[in-house]
Amino acid sequence: MEDKSLNVLDRFRLHGRKYIEHLTGGSALHCNLEEHLSQEQYRQLLRVAAVEGCNYFTFNIPNTICNDCGHIDKRYLKECPHCHSKNVDYLTRVIGYMKRVSNFSEARQKEAAQRYYAEKNKAPQC
Repeated sequence: MEDKSLNVLDRFRLHGRKYIEHLTGGSALHCNLEEHLSQEQYRQLLRVAAVEGCNYFTFNIPNTICNDCGHIDKRYLKECPHCHSKNVDYLTRVIGYMKRVSNFSEARQKEAAQRYYAEKNKAPQC
């Protein structure tokens, strides 16, 4: 389970050069965000990554896919904005590609339910 007491900046620090130089297998930060950031906010996080030496990371924002009409939205929604169906699933990044959470193994679905996604308006200003 992820530590919700850590903010986005802490996560970049923990995956930065100060810590990863002691790892033999490397480290990858999966920066889970509740929604997409503004262009300037992404730029600020890229600056933080450079300063901290976090050289391997990805931004992970859940996407909604409608099981009825197939519409995909880049937001985490409970209802399809296209056909208003509540029969939706979610896509999330798994090692560089998007995958339906419902296709995860039972154990991975439990882990995915425990992931913490930082809210855009609660993210610290860099």
